[in-house]
Amino acid sequence: MIVRLVKCSNASSPSRLPGLDRALNPYRGCEHSCAYCYAQDVTRFEMGRPWGSCVEIKTNIVSKLKKELERGTKGVYGLGTVTDPYQHLELKHELTRGCLVLLKRAGASVSILTKSDLVLRDLDILSGWRDVEVGVSVGFVDDLMAAILEPNAPSPSRRFEVIRTLIASNISAYLMAAPIIKGVGDSVDSLSALVDQAANAGVRRMMWDKYNPKPLAGNRLRTALTSQGIELQAHSTLETSETRSILLDKCRRKGIELVDAF
Repeated sequence: MIVRLVKCSNASSPSRLPGLDRALNPYRGCEHSCAYCYAQDVTRFEMGRPWGSCVEIKTNIVSKLKKELERGTKGVYGLGTVTDPYQHLELKHELTRGCLVLLKRAGASVSILTKSDLVLRDLDILSGWRDVEVGVSVGFVDDLMAAILEPNAPSPSRRFEVIRTLIASNISAYLMAAPIIKGVGDSVDSLSALVDQAANAGVRRMMWDKYNPKPLAGNRLRTALTSQGIELQAHSTLETSETRSILLDKCRRKGIELVDAF
């Protein structure tokens, strides 16, 4: 993998995502290498390379954020709006941790989205922070399928353990059930298992989103599935409205609030 140390002009940028005012991404590119991820389609980052083969580390993002906060920039900060803020490189570089220290000190509101168990390293910062929430992303519960489509991310079963630990630590946490991919995670059995495991982990709020096909991501996803003899969408008859109805019914039975992501 190619790793580049770069400088950023600004720590954060305005966000168009619902509920978020600022987007803060310490890394560009993502080691998780999720086949379905459309970040490369959106950002056009390293178009000539396989997704996940190159990551840029914004080495000055903490100092830039410090100046930004000193200027009085306000709003809800979203960490992980494009790529995971807790990918493996964070273990060494601690840019996400450094940003969180500043944001907590400034009394900022923060929403984190991750697939990584590395977020548990920062329990000391997250604990006692009233205006922070952590979303853990799980789109399907099959660990074997995850190894194919999310090769460098912790398994779904491990992510449910992360949610359980966060909630047990009195940190506001929710499940991001995304992406729900036709033929992969949208069968009635798969959706039921997703909700059941969420409930077992103590989840009381679930955000969900269907898979948003983009050219590059779609090609990667089809290639990954074809290599395992699986045809994308071959086993699905559910429309988006049906998927939502199933999730809504299952969540109601378990006392979980279901929220549409977008």
